[in-house]
Amino acid sequence: MGVSCAGRLTSVAGAGDAGEAARSRVVLVRHRRVVDSEGRIQQPLLEEMLDEAMTSFTGRRSIAEAWRKYFSPEDTIGLKVNANSARMLRGTEMNAHYRALTSALLSGCQRAGIEESQCVIWDRSEEELSSAGFTVQNDPGKVRVLGTNRGRREPGGIGFSRESFPVGEASTQVSRILTEICTTVINIPVLKDHGVAGMTGALKNHYGSISNPRTFHDNGCTGPGAPEINAIPVIREKERLIVCDALLGVYNGGPRWQRPYVWPYGGVVVGTDPVAVDSVLLGILEEKRRSEAMEQVGHRARHVRVAQELGLGVADPDNIQLLRKELG
Repeated sequence: MGVSCAGRLTSVAGAGDAGEAARSRVVLVRHRRVVDSEGRIQQPLLEEMLDEAMTSFTGRRSIAEAWRKYFSPEDTIGLKVNANSARMLRGTEMNAHYRALTSALLSGCQRAGIEESQCVIWDRSEEELSSAGFTVQNDPGKVRVLGTNRGRREPGGIGFSRESFPVGEASTQVSRILTEICTTVINIPVLKDHGVAGMTGALKNHYGSISNPRTFHDNGCTGPGAPEINAIPVIREKERLIVCDALLGVYNGGPRWQRPYVWPYGGVVVGTDPVAVDSVLLGILEEKRRSEAMEQVGHRARHVRVAQELGLGVADPDNIQLLRKELG
């Protein structure tokens, strides 16, 4: 196992510290054999990676203690995935990463004494969840899998809050799964570039939590957009942890899963600061695009910088403590 650290330690005192300092700590764990070029996942390796990421991030000795730092058996935990365009992977092994990571997360919760029935896997539509290989269900005693809408543009599912929340000069409604069902949320973004916003990660994942995401794509998703959406109190207060699915990534043509540009990165990224996590993900994309002799996308990712200006987190890589671990 190899370990390396990058980033200046100016804003973080140490693993698991409380307060603002800990919010700029990010852990990246990779394993070169966890996923192959076809998208097949080695589940035991993935669970080892997630355990390592959680104990490293929290500074706790056991995985149960690591999970209990953020969650309790009294919580109803929402696992907010990002199944956007998963239909493009249907019929291949490449959509197995969605279920593999949520299974690893559920295993961690169980070891902390949190039953599967207290967890809800969710996204904006049942249609997209099905495309990602999930079975939509709401049976008692089991993990629930719920879409806010039935289809991407078809209402009729759980629906959105009656309350409208200001987003700059616009407004939106938030999924009732988040506002009424879940007491806390794990943000599970994916690693992709984005034609409008440069990249999509933790901040953009909440476009799948609101009623009118198309309203917020002007000016690189900042006019207003991703930063203001993440400042909505119910989103900001309930999001306790970010676990990025970086098993596979898309380095061009995103946010669609354009198969020629999908690559097996083999990573998971853990943090609590969505801006810092996105800054790390942007760095991964830029490195990959450099290796492919492609134009950089950071200049388009203005939503990450604006989010820092709004006080939502740390975007400057020099002020992020990034702990990298290679397990194989």
